[in-house]
Amino acid sequence: MENITLDNIHLTFGGGGTAEDGARRELPEIAGEYFAMGPMPAYGLYARGVRGLTMQNIRFQVSTPDLRPAVIFDQVTDATIQNLSVEGNAVAESTLRFTGSKQVLLTAPRVLAQASTFLQLEGTGNDRIIVDGGDISSATTALSFKDGATSSAVKLRQ
Repeated sequence: MENITLDNIHLTFGGGGTAEDGARRELPEIAGEYFAMGPMPAYGLYARGVRGLTMQNIRFQVSTPDLRPAVIFDQVTDATIQNLSVEGNAVAESTLRFTGSKQVLLTAPRVLAQASTFLQLEGTGNDRIIVDGGDISSATTALSFKDGATSSAVKLRQ
């Protein structure tokens, strides 16, 4: 998918996602219906294989606690996210997770509730990710790295 814009969206999800749901890394490449994929590993947005994603003024919340990330980018290239507000969870692995994603500009993000980690990068394919401003002070840790991801892939500007 290419050149997708999401603008002025406020969604409240039911919540209830488990740590096991959030830990899912392997999802089928093709499914007849979205629900055939089983529980999604993100409660708000799971984007895979997208080029040219623009998100502006997005707010994701949950009615009951959820242990999944709010947003997962998997192989996303050329994304601009402005004013993303998400609920975190202090015992969830992270609030956002990027795997193999490149050229991502995240401007003025907000974490609305206590969270363990704001952004977790996974794998060696991440590159040119910038987090610019915002309020992520509700997250205990701003950035974490797994499976070969390094701090050189991301710039954090507060």
